[in-house]
This record gives sequence, C-alpha cells and structure tokens, in this order.
Amino acid sequence: MRIIRNPKNNPYWIVITVFLLIFLMVGVLCLQYYKGLQSTIKNESHEYLQEISRQIAGNASRNIQDNFAVLGTISSVLKSSGVKTYEALQPEVLAQQTFWNYKDILLIDGNGNAYDAHGNVVLLSGDEYLREAVVNRRRAMSPSQVINGTECIVFVIPLNGLVINGTPMYALAATYDLATFDHIISVNVFSGRGYVHIIQKDGAMVIRSSSQYAPQTGYNLLSSLSSVMMEDGMSLPQIKADMGMGNSGVVAYSDKEGRRVYMAYTPLGNSEWYLMGFVPVEVVNAKSELLMRTTLLLCAAITLAFAMLVAYQMLTYSRHKHKLEQIAYVDPITGGNTIERFYELATELIKAAGKTQYSLVYLNVEKFKLLNEEFGRQTCDEMLRCLHDGITSDLSPHECMGRLFADNFCILAVYANEEQILKRFEAWYEAAGRLQDAKSVWLSPIVEFGVYVINNDSLPFPHMIDRAKLALKETSTELRGRLRYAVYDDAIRRQLFREKHLENIMGAALQNREFQVYLQPKYRTESETIGGAEALVRWMSAEGMIYPDEFISLFEKNGFIIQLDLWVFEEVCLRIRAWLDAGLTPVKVSVNCSRVQLKNPLFLERYIEICQRCGTPPQYIEIELTENVVFEDVDKLSKIIDAIHAAGFGCAMDDFGSGYSSLNLIQNIPVDTIKLDKVFFRNGALDIKRTESVVGSILAMSRSLDMTTVAEGVEERVQVDMLKRLGCDYIQGYYFAKPMPIPDFERLAFGAALKDDPEETKLS
Repeated sequence: MRIIRNPKNNPYWIVITVFLLIFLMVGVLCLQYYKGLQSTIKNESHEYLQEISRQIAGNASRNIQDNFAVLGTISSVLKSSGVKTYEALQPEVLAQQTFWNYKDILLIDGNGNAYDAHGNVVLLSGDEYLREAVVNRRRAMSPSQVINGTECIVFVIPLNGLVINGTPMYALAATYDLATFDHIISVNVFSGRGYVHIIQKDGAMVIRSSSQYAPQTGYNLLSSLSSVMMEDGMSLPQIKADMGMGNSGVVAYSDKEGRRVYMAYTPLGNSEWYLMGFVPVEVVNAKSELLMRTTLLLCAAITLAFAMLVAYQMLTYSRHKHKLEQIAYVDPITGGNTIERFYELATELIKAAGKTQYSLVYLNVEKFKLLNEEFGRQTCDEMLRCLHDGITSDLSPHECMGRLFADNFCILAVYANEEQILKRFEAWYEAAGRLQDAKSVWLSPIVEFGVYVINNDSLPFPHMIDRAKLALKETSTELRGRLRYAVYDDAIRRQLFREKHLENIMGAALQNREFQVYLQPKYRTESETIGGAEALVRWMSAEGMIYPDEFISLFEKNGFIIQLDLWVFEEVCLRIRAWLDAGLTPVKVSVNCSRVQLKNPLFLERYIEICQRCGTPPQYIEIELTENVVFEDVDKLSKIIDAIHAAGFGCAMDDFGSGYSSLNLIQNIPVDTIKLDKVFFRNGALDIKRTESVVGSILAMSRSLDMTTVAEGVEERVQVDMLKRLGCDYIQGYYFAKPMPIPDFERLAFGAALKDDPEETKLS
C-alpha cells in the first residue's frame, strides 16, 4: 500500500509558503519605501526650485534697488549743479549716463513728457503708468518697452527743485538695457533649459525671457496657462490666490504637447511683480529618475534575496543554531554577553544562589559621547573592551556581566558589604587600566557604579537597573578621583528613612530642649580679644549629637527652621538680658535668619516682640542674612534691612564670597557688617598672595562704606597676620576658638559662667 502524505505537512511546501509570504511582505515594504523616496525627491526638487527662484528674485530686487539708489545720487548731483538750461545740463547728464552705463537719462515734466540731455522729446510707451508715478511722486519701474529702436526698462524717481528752460521737472528717469537685466534673471542651471519671466500679479508680462526655450505667450502669462493640466490638485485660480497673498510655490503641469514642466512663482521684493521660473520636469529629475529606477531594481533584488535568505535559513536552522546563538548572545563590541544573555545567566545564578547575597551593579562611563567625538569610535570601543575584560577577569563562575548599550554594563556580583564591593570597583578599574596601558589606549574615563542589593529576586531586572541608576542620580559619592558609586539600599533608602525619622522627632526635641545654643567668639583683630559672637545651634538628641549639616537643610525644606530660628533668637535675648542683670557689658551676638523667614513680609514683628518681651536692648543683637539670599532680590532685601535697622538691630551679610558675589553688591546693600566666607582662607598659606589681593579689595571697599568686616574660617597664624595688615576688624575661626556651649563662652569672655536660670525659657 502506498502511503499518501499530506502535502501541508511537507517542509518544502512550508518553505515555499513562507518564501511567498516574505516575498510579498518585503515587496510591500520596498514599494512603500520606493513611494516614500519618490515623495522625498519630489519635495527636494520643489525646495531646490524655490531656492533658485528666491536667489534670482533677490538678485533682481537688489538690482532694482541699486538703480533707484543710483538715480537718487544723480538727482542730487543735478540739483546741486544749479543748471537752468539744456546746454548747461547736457555735460552733467551725459557724464552720469556714461559713468552708470545707462542707455539714456531723461527728465519728465508735470505732463509726463520726457526729454533727453539735448532737450529732445522721447516717446515712452506705457505713458499712463509712468504719468501716474510722476503725478503721485513715487518711484516706478516700467514694463519693457522700445525706445529709439532698443528694448529697455525705465526707472523713475521723483525730482524736486530742478527747472530747465523754465519748465519744472517732476521726475528723473533712466533707461536700462533689457538684455543686461535679462542676464540677471537668467537661469544658469539645468543645462540652460530653464527660463524666467517677470509679470504683474494679474499676469501681465513685465519682462519676457529671451531664452530660446521660452515658448511664445500672449501679453498675459497666466491667461496663456489656462489650458494646461495642473498636477497635485493645483489649479490656476489657486495660483492666482497664492500670488494675491504674496506667497510663493512650485507646481508641475503638462502643456499642450504633453511635456511636463515645473513652474516656480516667487514675489519680487515688496513690489506687485512676480518672478516666474520654468524648467522641464525631465531636466530636473534626470538624475533622480535614474536613482528611482536603480532603487526599484535594488528593492526587487533585496526582496528576492531576503526571501531566499529566509528560506535558506529555515532549511538549515538545525545546523546553524549555534551561529544564531552567537548572534543573539555575543556582544559585537566586547565579545562578551549581550544584555539578553545576561538576563538569562543572572536569572539562573539567582535561582541557584541559596544563601548567597547578590547585587546588581549598573556601570556607566561618564560623558562617553564626548570621548567618542574627541578620540574616535575605534579608540573608545577598545576602551570598552578593556573595561569589560578587566572586570570579567575578576568575576567568579557565580557572577556574570553583560553590555546594556553604548557605554553601560550590568554586573551580577556577590555582595558581602559596601566596603567589599568598593574594593572590587577599585580592582576592576585598575585591571581595566592595565589592559589599556598594554594596548596604548590613553584614556582615563570617569566610571560610575550604581549598586542595587537584590533582596527581592522577583523584581524584574529593568527595575533593578532603574534603582541602581536612581542611586547614582541622587547620592553619587566620589571614590579615588575617577570613580563614583552609589548604593541604593544604604544611601537613598536610609537617607529617606533618616529624614522621616528626624521629622517625626523634631517637634518633641524642641519642646524637650534637645537643641542647644552654641556661641563662637569673634576676636578683635588688632588686640586679639573677644569682641562679639555668633549664635549657632546643636541638636543633643538621645542618640547623640546631630550636626547642623544633617538637619538644617531638612528643616528649610519642611519649614521647621522658622520655629528653630525664633527659639535660638529668644535664647540669645534671654542670655544678653542675664549678662546685663549680672552687671556685665554684653558683646554683640549675631543670629542667623533663614531665607524661609523672608518669605513672610511680617517676619520681623516676631523678632521685635521677643526682644521687647525679654527686655533686651536691640543694639546687642545682629541679624545675619546669607549672601545668596541678598543676591536674589536686592531691592526687596534693602527694604528688609532698613526695617531691621529701624527696629534697632544690626544687620550682617554672611558667607560673602560663597556665591555670585561682586564688589558692586556691597555698595547696594546697607548692611552694617560684611562676613567674608571661609572659602577665601581654605587653601591656607599656599595662596596667601592671591588671597591677600582679593580680600584686600573687599576690605578696602567695606571701610569706604563704613562697614564692619569679619573674616570667617581662619585657622592659621599667617592668615591672622595678613588680616591685621589689611585692616580687618574681627576674626572668627578655629585659630582662636571653635563654637562652644554658652557657659564655656562666658568663662572665656567674662572670666566666669553665670549660674543657670532656674526658670526655663519659654518657647515663643
């Protein structure tokens, strides 16, 4: 018995079916591409024609304006010559005529009669047009006309104050050779087969092209086009409407003989004239037609080749599976894993991890695009290979790496702790550097490592990558200069939880007097004795001291800084009152005022109320505003400072030099004290000469404005000596004293500390 096979199950029929389907699909895609290319070429041809038309129109417009300018010059020469007769006029006119290469220069009286240099009457066609220009005293350019047997163009401008043989002349005219003007608007591209006319908006011919390819038309060009077949849905009324609105455009049409022609219409300057350019479609598209035919053949070849390739791959799939895996899983730049292969390997490793803790490390080369542009793709690709090979050489069989894209990699690495992973980052970078040295790749890129510790292995890898990226974005930390890192768990989450914790306890901490006022002395520069202090705040919580760097910015964000500022101010007022009651002479104490306070225009009322309630003389208190607050709105801050002075307080500009300071800023702000930021003294004695020059300028201007000066952050004797030479009033810094509790300050300033007041300060 013969077994009859179902042809549908025959692999060859399947291949043929797939072949035909792919052939059809690719054929459709190629056809769409062909149509798109055809449309693109057509649009580019239109743009090219419009550009040429605009250039020709620009040349013509400039020529017209130049001729009017020349006539203006001639007019001035004739009027200044003082001639009254044609005999006297003739030499001047002929000289100008020869110099400017005009056919004739004519004078026109009020009746529209034209006279040459000899006084002979010259007949002009289009008299009504010119007469209207003369009567209305305006410039004009006539359509082409024949004068003395020569076809030319006439330019006319108004003329005042010239009387010849007793006849007032109303206009000055010049005849311009039409052949010369035709040369200006001629088309030198498209093998000379293009030509240009100039018409009025209604279609009346102004200048007719002398090209041998220009067909004969009637007086009205647009009327001559009424019988042609426009393409792309265009029509003659649409073109007329376009021209009426001063628009330009390109349209294709077929003439009576079936020849396709491109017509470009472009307004000529601000006049009522249009430049009409014509060129056969076959001339414009000569090269593009060849390209289209070649493209069509190429698309057909690609379609056939692609279909045959797919069919061949289907027949040989089993033998080439390994090659396909190579294509899918091997990165072409590094020779390592693609991101798809990385996902597969990482999934398998995590499933078999047991108690092993893994982290996903996202690696980014900073400004890789700029490196590519500067050193070239080949060098940067070699750098990526060195980076990849240096890292993979340190990975265990239980770890893997893959290239995400461009300069980004993903690494699944065993995670013990942050210190261990940071050491590995350094080792990876050094290993990559050694490979680069061996291959003479002289690049030292900045490399960033974002770490996500995998606590939830059900989280998709793209989400893990996003968290590692977020860590880099939010809390990047520098490691050995060229390395940066961030750990998602230990940085971002802990920071968010920490801030939330501080917000939860800050109110109770203020009520429980966990905040303490510290005073840092200000020393008189000349005598090196205490002459003032700055009030600072410390948080003595149950968990230990919390420094301002950790909570001030948080309080500024959530607004709690307002309560804290007022509490510090009240503590200072009470302490100064206690000094006075003890018979001591208080020193002036500076109190910081946050920028958040300044958003309330009535904020100073609370300060005044506290000061009065405590019975503290305001002259012992100075309110400090930071430099960047002052710089934001000088006018607004000037009013606030005036109000501070009116209340009896002093006012200081803190941190001068830390932002966008300028000496001009000092003279516009009526503060009493300028506090030079520690940035001026950060480099110690190494930059003492440069520092002395800058600081000296600031101190000199401050003295001229009767401002007291304080130098902050002074830590070395050489800086103290420099400030003495420059005449700085006060010095505040660790060289003399650090911030200290109030009793310690009192012992230093007054010789003994006051006994604590049994009555606790009430919160305002």
